[in-house]
Amino acid sequence: MTIEAAAQSLIVSLNAPAQWHSVWVKTDVDPETKQFVKSLCVSIRPEHASKIRVPDEHQGIPVVKVPWPKEGL
Repeated sequence: MTIEAAAQSLIVSLNAPAQWHSVWVKTDVDPETKQFVKSLCVSIRPEHASKIRVPDEHQGIPVVKVPWPKEGL
């Protein structure tokens, strides 16, 4: 499964309207191996955070919980 397919699967598993969350793929370079490392990132609107369960891992890929940006930035 590709990382893009895993992101789509994660979106479905959140079982929430699209306006409540944001999901994206983040690519970093591992400083030791110099290899690309991909992770799934999720932000949940604060007013809906208690309604959505975000896993630590999805289909073997780490899920990073990122705070929703503050309004007005």
